[in-house]
This record gives sequence, C-alpha cells and structure tokens, in this order.
Amino acid sequence: MHLCRLEVIGVRNLRDVRMEPGPGLNVIAGDNGAGKTSLLESIHLLATGHSFRTRQLAPLLAQGAEAVQIAARVQGPAGTPSYPAGIRKTQGETLVRIRGRKATGLAELARELPVLAIHPESHVLVAGPPGQRRAFLDWGAFHREPDFQGVWQRYRRLLQQRNAALRAGGDLRQLKAWDEALAEEGEYLDALRRAYLEVLRAGLAELGRDWPTAGALDSEYRRGWPENQSLGEALSRNLARDRGAGFTHVGPHRAEVIWRLDERAAADVASRGQQKTLVIMLKLAQARVLKAEKGGAPLMLVDDLPSELDTAHRDRVMGLLRALETQVFVTAIEAGDVDVTGWADSRMFHVEHGRVSKPD
Repeated sequence: MHLCRLEVIGVRNLRDVRMEPGPGLNVIAGDNGAGKTSLLESIHLLATGHSFRTRQLAPLLAQGAEAVQIAARVQGPAGTPSYPAGIRKTQGETLVRIRGRKATGLAELARELPVLAIHPESHVLVAGPPGQRRAFLDWGAFHREPDFQGVWQRYRRLLQQRNAALRAGGDLRQLKAWDEALAEEGEYLDALRRAYLEVLRAGLAELGRDWPTAGALDSEYRRGWPENQSLGEALSRNLARDRGAGFTHVGPHRAEVIWRLDERAAADVASRGQQKTLVIMLKLAQARVLKAEKGGAPLMLVDDLPSELDTAHRDRVMGLLRALETQVFVTAIEAGDVDVTGWADSRMFHVEHGRVSKPD
C-alpha cells in the first residue's frame, strides 16, 4: 500500500500541492520554514484526522482558509487497482471519503492507511505525559484487534457518562449501573493493551538483533487500578473519592507505560537525544510488528532525520526503514543528507515557499 498521488489544499503555508510520490523512499528537501513538515502533517492528517504536532485545526489552516483538504490516490497490493481517498476538515465538520463513497468514520481510513511519524518532538513518548504512551499502545492494538475501536469507544462513552453522573451528584444505584458496564469494557480494553505490549516486547527483542540497544529496552505496564483488584472492585472502593472529586480515579484511562533501560526509567536516565533514539526504536519495532502480523508495514513519516542522529545511527535507521519495504517520507534541509543507497525506488522533492517541485 502506498500513496501514488497527493493533493493538499489549505494547510499552513503549503500552496496547492500536487505530487506523485514513489512507493519507496521520498526525500523532501528545503530550508527551515519552507513547508516540509507541513507536507508530512498533511499525510498524517489524511490517515488519522489530525496532525502529529497538534490535534487542533486552527494552527493547520492556511491564512484565510476555512478548511484543510487532502486528497490522495492509494495503490493497494500489486495487481489491485488504485482508489481515491480524502479528507476535508473544517472547525465544525470532518468529511472522509474512500473509494468514491463517504466513509463510516476516521477509523475506516486509519485502518486502510496505517501511518507512523517520527519527528523532533517524539521524545514525549518516553518523557511526556502518560497519554502519549497510552496512544502509542492503542495505535498498535487498534491495528491488531478488530474489536479494539468499539471497545475503546464504548469505554470512553461510559466513562463520560459516569463522570457526568458524579458531577451531578447521582445516586448510588445509578452510579453502580454505570460501574458494571464500565468495568466490563475496561477489563477488555486492558486485556487488548496487555496483549499488544507483549507482542511489542517480542518485536523489540527481534529488533535488538540489528540494534542491540533495542534489546535492552523494557517496559513496565501499570493498568490504572490495583493488580489485586478487579476493576469493578476498584470502582466500588473509590466511589466516595470519585463523588467528592467529580471524576473517576481508576481505570484504563489512567494506565501508564514506563520504558526502562537497564531497569531504570528511561525518562530519568536518558538524555533528550537518547530519548529520541529510543522512540525511533519503538516506532520501528511497532512497524515491524504490524508487517509481521498483517503482511504490510505502515507508511513511515520521518521529519528532519539528519538533525536527530549522527551518521552511524542515521545509516542504521535508513537500513531498517528500507527493510520494511514500505513507503517512506524523509525530510531534510539538504537532499544529500539522506543516503538513498540500496533503495529500489527513491524520489527527490524540493519545497520552497510552500511549493513542492520535483528536481530535473
């Protein structure tokens, strides 16, 4: 699966982009502020409904624009016809189309077009708030388990209803009714996350054969309530506290993953540069797991790779990306900073003042 055509309208400083990326490596070169990152954001928005830099629409809108619109032609497996996919997003509405019809929701396109982004702020996956790491697990579980999206949506809806009842001073019978359903969905959500984390651990161990540090990276999973209690018991024991605060203190929405190096929390012992390297390992392991289980790796977006790694690590990452046999977009100030050696298909694009061109 890869994008064989891409059109972008209304995103930041980009000017009506029309390009035909290749199925392998696509190098996007240009000065800082030219629009390279905005191009990657557009691809991410097409596949997920939001940028990897922000979930807000306003910062993405070009001056004077009321909507962002990304259209693409997606090439499926060899021998299958390509098909159109697109998204139009305004402050009040998101419209997603795929194969000429309105999609059932963002999840449909996200499942068809899995994408992973590695960018300068990726270190938050190690040292940022817990929500970043929950989202990382949920991405993997979503693409692994068909049930995940429905379970996650039901849990979120029940949690919102329970919290609303807590704030409104709901009676005990009403709250206990929410608790039973919330506990059932929460336990299932936790089980799906745990199952994915085990697969990811195996993926990191396998990656460690090519990149030894990855084999030393381990994780500690905290599910969001005590291990010696069921979720139903934890909700019951915390009911008085929840009523006083007006929100639910326990459950998978409070889960946490702590990445560890040599049994120490990576957030505490790794430098900012080391944290970024660990994130690259995690994303590569995640991509390899998806390829092993589903037969195809996700589309990879790598923003400003040359500034993130020294030459030796950069060459290693490029080799691992090449081995994924998937479509890759890499940005750099100078095209020569990205080694295209060994790629069966590589294309160069230049971005200047928001305009994308293909050098002769």
